[in-house]
Amino acid sequence: MKNNERVFNTVIVLTITMLLVKTLSAIYRVPYQNVLGDAGLYAYQQVYPVVAIVSVLSLNAVPSVISQQQDKYFPGKLLRLLRVISIVVFVILFTCSDVITSLMGDKQLSGMFRTSLLVLLPFSFIAVVRGRLQAENDMRTIAMSQVIDQVLRVSTILVAVLLFTKGFSIYDSGMLSICGSFLGLSGAWLYLKFGRKLSVTGSGRLTNEEFRRFFILTLFYSLSYLIMILWQLVDSFTVLNGLKQSGIALDDARALKGIYDRGASLIQLGLIVTTSFSLVLIPLLAASRNNKAYDAMNDYARSALKITIIFSSAAAIGLMNLIRPFNLLLFEDTRETGTLSVYMLAIIFVSLIIMYTAMLQVTEDYKVQGIGVLAGLLVKVGLNVILIARFGVFGAAVATVAGLTVYALILHSCIRQRYQLGMQSFMVKWCIVLAAMSIMLQLVCLIPSGTRLSALVVSLIGVALGVMIVAIALIRWRLLTKQEWSYLPLGDKMMDLMKE
Repeated sequence: MKNNERVFNTVIVLTITMLLVKTLSAIYRVPYQNVLGDAGLYAYQQVYPVVAIVSVLSLNAVPSVISQQQDKYFPGKLLRLLRVISIVVFVILFTCSDVITSLMGDKQLSGMFRTSLLVLLPFSFIAVVRGRLQAENDMRTIAMSQVIDQVLRVSTILVAVLLFTKGFSIYDSGMLSICGSFLGLSGAWLYLKFGRKLSVTGSGRLTNEEFRRFFILTLFYSLSYLIMILWQLVDSFTVLNGLKQSGIALDDARALKGIYDRGASLIQLGLIVTTSFSLVLIPLLAASRNNKAYDAMNDYARSALKITIIFSSAAAIGLMNLIRPFNLLLFEDTRETGTLSVYMLAIIFVSLIIMYTAMLQVTEDYKVQGIGVLAGLLVKVGLNVILIARFGVFGAAVATVAGLTVYALILHSCIRQRYQLGMQSFMVKWCIVLAAMSIMLQLVCLIPSGTRLSALVVSLIGVALGVMIVAIALIRWRLLTKQEWSYLPLGDKMMDLMKE
């Protein structure tokens, strides 16, 4: 029991850090777009997936795999392999950068793309050391390295924004912004290597079986964190090209892609609470399965899923209804409001996929996860090709949601076979709550809001009203049990209100 509590507490530490990091990562895009414009945001988002993939591997996937290994020499053997892989990938992509950016539809991105590849250099050491620390439950050191990484990255981006006002082009500023990710990882490397004086030793090579298991587990640990990154990677190669093929000039296509990329910031804000607090329950889920306490496992699964649905759908529906004032408040205009509104539905499906993936990892159902992501990506790519030429970036938003829906439904079919959830009554009541919230928020949006100040007022009123409606419904209809409230911050306060 004490061991489970220690695991739970270490996850809490990392979760709080993730909240800080995700908040910083979501917020910096707003001033970036406000100064560099939609074309500047477009340029950054085009190459951002490369950085994001390396970040996920070094922070989440590789450390999680290492922490499960019993062989004390495994980190050292893996470090040698990752160094070689990183250098080979760096050389290949660097050499092919002009070809890759041509496929994206904009050769001027080459410098930014090459700069993004620098994150591969400190990757191997950081990933392996974080894995060793995770195995020792030293989440505080991991959290500190992650905070250093993010602070350096965001600080560099803000400098790039300032230099744009001094004459830098969107590509020059973008190159420096992307370099911020390399500086952030380098700062984390210096902290782990010299500040904490950590090193990895070991000799020998991974066996074929060790490599196969490492590859499979890394792939599936990555999936839940890479969902939106993979979808954005598809957009990097298809949206601009699709817009150009429909007859839109390059400059206009860049701006439209940048407006579409505004949605990534809003989605990330919507996912902050959802993905962090829901995943806190996963260690309890795994412990219950290991102890063959299947009733408790189903209870934890039901709780995790309910919390995920509540936060994700409330955030998504709230943003959909308030997208016009939010768009004006954050990004200075209301262009493509319909596109961004549809895009917000991604919050629900990404949240469900993250939770479903975690639940299926506990039961070691890896095959269905591979099928789900492949099917979702195929739908995304196919619909992007078909819809963007006819409907522009609105078609890209529809394709994103459709692909995520397919992915989520495939995972859901397996979840129903592995867990007994019984959530029909909860779902009916929650849909009524969301409908009532939508009606009230639409009435709020009738308030005139033609300036950023008036948009701020409408947004604040809408958010306050939405939170109030959800809170009242949760308390009066008792949609969460007392135990489920205990998993959430300020849950004890809500339980006191339920007693009144």
